[in-house]
Amino acid sequence: MKKNKKVTGVSCIIPAFNEEQRVGRVIAVARRVSEICEILVIDDGSSDETVAAARKHGARVVRHEVNIGKGAALRTGARHAKHDHLVFLDADLGNITPAKIKKLIAPLLSGEADFVKAAYDISSGRVTQLVVRPLLKIVCPTVKLDYPLSGEFALHRRKFRFGKIEEGWGVDIQLVLQAAKKKLAIREVSFGKKEHKHQSIENLAEMSKEVIRTILSETKLISHRHKLVIFDLDKTLITGSSIEFFAKEWGFTKELNSLRRKVARGEIPDRKITQSLACHFRGRTQREISAICEKIPISSHAARVIEVLRQQRYKIRIISSAFSPVVEYFAGKLKVPYFVCPILARDKSKRFTGKLKVSPYDDSSGKCCGLWVCKKKATQRLLRKLGVKKDETVAVGDGKSDRCLFEACGLSLGYQTKKWGDKKIGNLSEVLVYAD
Repeated sequence: MKKNKKVTGVSCIIPAFNEEQRVGRVIAVARRVSEICEILVIDDGSSDETVAAARKHGARVVRHEVNIGKGAALRTGARHAKHDHLVFLDADLGNITPAKIKKLIAPLLSGEADFVKAAYDISSGRVTQLVVRPLLKIVCPTVKLDYPLSGEFALHRRKFRFGKIEEGWGVDIQLVLQAAKKKLAIREVSFGKKEHKHQSIENLAEMSKEVIRTILSETKLISHRHKLVIFDLDKTLITGSSIEFFAKEWGFTKELNSLRRKVARGEIPDRKITQSLACHFRGRTQREISAICEKIPISSHAARVIEVLRQQRYKIRIISSAFSPVVEYFAGKLKVPYFVCPILARDKSKRFTGKLKVSPYDDSSGKCCGLWVCKKKATQRLLRKLGVKKDETVAVGDGKSDRCLFEACGLSLGYQTKKWGDKKIGNLSEVLVYAD
């Protein structure tokens, strides 16, 4: 009896940010490719109707609550895809066709290549012409691609394995360089002229800087001693205590103070404050909570310091004892891609239930800090996940609740405190001096 030929499925991943007008067409074209068995849109914190448009056209959607960059969207897509053969398409393509997609995935499915990039007419890419190709010829001449910055590519997930990748514009060239380091078979297929949303000169200049920095970093021509900077939120990135602010707004200041006195007397562990006060968020929406967060000042220089750290390719994270809707708001404002904090559950209508999700970092034993989120546990897991060493990590916090965070990092910066931290800083701009 003749055996049926095994069909290898392909997952199509489309990272999207505010692309409600364009993403539907790309999905519709991808659905006409018989080899594609699923279409997955990764919405990177869009503020428009991208999610609705993607679902309307039949795509499965995974959403980032805040905008954290294309690199993170690619990694999320690879993690959620059902198949090992992956094809990635930008959401703003104007002239994508089924034939082009088939052309992109054919070398992958036939086994001729492990990593396939789309190449466009050279007139389609000013950054490629003026920056990338000349620089690659000097620092990495073995990579001979006509259009290494294209966002359309296909790969075998098990052979490539997404790990440390950029969160911004440097990701496309980084993937090429990492594929070359792994000695994967790389192919390029022609897509002709590219029709997509044009970038401003300012965006192109910023893109060029990020791409240059990525190339130099991946080829080990520039590096930093520290790789990761972890910030506390309360009294560090924002000027006061978020829970004190909400207690004043919602009228539970006496309850908060009573709980704190009990903790000070040793009658209850610190984590009980988090558990007890979660009920005040019952029935609230993210929009309602964000409106109150808008009244809480962000610390001087915080936004600029984080922007510079991002530009210099540091990983940035927030680990906080504040509740998730509060941390989510400020992480979005400051463009910090990931955070760890006590997570409030939501119901089907997206309102918060007033109950906490189980925390993998809970110090219920009281062996460390007694908090719902032990910052030492959270940091140690983060280091393992990112492949970063303790000595390559900087912690920035304000005091006693950050002790275990400080212990888990190689360098601790105590912000506006005389007692805690390896170094005392009075201004967040000093982080840039110590991080390097």
